[in-house]
Amino acid sequence: MFRQLFLLSLIFLFGACASVSVKTTKDLAQNREIHLPDKILVRPFEFWEPGLRVDRSGESLERFKYDLQEEFTRDLVERLTKHVAPAKAIAATAPLPRGNYWLVTGRFDRVYQGSRLLRSSIGFGFGATKFETSVVIYDLSRSSRKPVLLIETTGGSNAAAGAIPSLAYFFNGVTSLGSVFNLLEGVRSGVSYDRVRTSRGVTSATAEHLYIKGLTENDNLKPKRLGRLQYPWWPFNPREPQKVSETVTPAENTDR
Repeated sequence: MFRQLFLLSLIFLFGACASVSVKTTKDLAQNREIHLPDKILVRPFEFWEPGLRVDRSGESLERFKYDLQEEFTRDLVERLTKHVAPAKAIAATAPLPRGNYWLVTGRFDRVYQGSRLLRSSIGFGFGATKFETSVVIYDLSRSSRKPVLLIETTGGSNAAAGAIPSLAYFFNGVTSLGSVFNLLEGVRSGVSYDRVRTSRGVTSATAEHLYIKGLTENDNLKPKRLGRLQYPWWPFNPREPQKVSETVTPAENTDR
C-alpha cells in the first residue's frame, strides 16, 4: 500500500511535465547606467513563420496569430504592472516617447500546437506542444533606444505518460487515479497554458534583473531556469548572481 501511495505521489508531482523555462538572460546595457522605469511599454510580439505549426491556414491562421499576440501582450502587461512597474500595451507602429520608459519587444520563435488527444491518451512526447520566445527590452531615456536585457524562453507540454500507459502500469487500486490525472492534464495543457507560463518567465527574469542591479528590493520572483528542478515550496532554490556581460554581439548592440 505504501508503495502504491508513493508512486501516486510521484505521478501527481511530475506527471504533467509541462513547463516553460528561462533559457537565457543577457545583460545588454554593458556599463550604461539604468534606472527603474516609470513605465514599461509592450509591443505585440512578431512571429518567425517557419517556427509556426498549427492546424490552421488562411483567415483562421491570421485570427490565431492575432489572438495569441493580444492575449500574450495582455498577460505580460498585467504581470509586469503587478511585479515590476506600470505597463501598457502599444501598437507595433505607435511612435515611441522619450523618457524613463522601457520598451518590451519580442518574437515567437516556435509555436507548435501539438495534439491534445495524443497528449492525454499516450503522452511521452506524443502530441507535445512547443513554445519558445526571444525578448529584447530597450531603454527609451536616451536620444536613441538602447538595449537593456535579452531573455529567451523555452518550454511546452508534455513528456509524461498519458492515460493509456498509466492504466497499463497501474490498473488497480489508488494508483489508477494517476491515469485520470494524466488524461485531464493532457486535455488542459496546450498553447494557452504555455503562453501564460511564458509571460510568468519573462516577468520573473525582468524582476530578477532589476534586483541584481540593485534597483528594487523585490526578491520574490525567481525564473525557472532550463534544466533545473524548481518549485515554489522547494527549499533549495538559491539565486545565482548574474555577471554583467562584457560584450554583446553587433546585432544586439545596434541602436534602432
